[in-house]
Amino acid sequence: MTSADGRGTWAWDSVETIRKAGSPVATAFTGGGSLAVSWLFNHAGASRAFLEAQIPYDERALEDYIGHAGPHPAVQETARRLAMVARQRARRFGGGDRAIGLGVSAALATDRQRRGQDRAFLAACNNTNYSFTHLQFDKTADRTAQEEVLSSVLLVNLARSCNCSIGEYAAPEWAVVEQATARVDSNVEQLLDGDVAAVEIKEAASMPSVATQLLVPGSFNPFHAGHAGLAAAAQRSSGRVAGFELSIHNVDKPTLPYDKIMQRVDQPRDGRCLVLTGEPTFLGKARVLPGCWFAIGFDTAVRLVAPGYYDGTMAGVQRALQELRVLGSRFYVAGRQWQGKFQGLGNVEVPEAFKDMFVEIPEADFRLDMSSTDLRQKTQSDAG
Repeated sequence: MTSADGRGTWAWDSVETIRKAGSPVATAFTGGGSLAVSWLFNHAGASRAFLEAQIPYDERALEDYIGHAGPHPAVQETARRLAMVARQRARRFGGGDRAIGLGVSAALATDRQRRGQDRAFLAACNNTNYSFTHLQFDKTADRTAQEEVLSSVLLVNLARSCNCSIGEYAAPEWAVVEQATARVDSNVEQLLDGDVAAVEIKEAASMPSVATQLLVPGSFNPFHAGHAGLAAAAQRSSGRVAGFELSIHNVDKPTLPYDKIMQRVDQPRDGRCLVLTGEPTFLGKARVLPGCWFAIGFDTAVRLVAPGYYDGTMAGVQRALQELRVLGSRFYVAGRQWQGKFQGLGNVEVPEAFKDMFVEIPEADFRLDMSSTDLRQKTQSDAG
């Protein structure tokens, strides 16, 4: 038996369970979630658990709430930032370590033509973990139906962060639900927010500073023996301690979402440090990490001296290499099978004036024709 205000429904009972869990919650919504606001606050005693609901709908309001200039599209990172700021506010309002932040960034059915998918991203965070959900909606569903699914999934996310159980929710066939969790890391959050230029994650506090190291850049999706072998070979050649570098930005791809960053951070990596940056180019990496050397494969070395990656001219290549020289960069290059044959530094057209910045890692010291793409394809094939 249900009442006019919703008592007796799954949503009502779920909110009661969350409310009684005792975690102070602050929420922020943009693009969707209005039904959830009604569900959360239409309860006697709601103010003792739910501290506020902010709805920064206009882009200017959203920029002001998050504290960073836009644009802020409907993606996981927007939802994460909303959740992070919401939790900071909940802590400030007396929630302390028990505080929960919840953020929603959505692009639901609208009265204008939208090229992309109707979708929503939800993020809830407590003191230790983020809970993420990505919803994709069939455009045959109207906004009211999308709001109901979004709000129902939101309650499941929120309950998880509040460490209470409200049972399962079965989404309709026209809604695809993808969920992920990741631990909270304030250093990674600061990097994503642009507050720091790089984050160094060490296996041991006694490891030397990155400024005196050599780094192997990569996407590490996944980390494999080729990465470990290149680091070991470069360390033998250079005499410097080798580690790894992961950029959260890529020239040709979207910014890595938080959960994917943390998956790669948490991979075992042969006991070596990992440096996170927001720099997709070597010039950017060198500016952030002056004095650092890099170990790269043949194909990366080709791109490093290709005019197309600068202003289309050799003069642009030479200006970049000159700045890299001033910044103290050096590149250790390993050969690999490429276009049907093994190719190394000798096959890279390095301008004569800068050849001293490049050192070949002999094939006898390191060769492993393996890539993360090959491993992913093999894993998918084995799974299929």
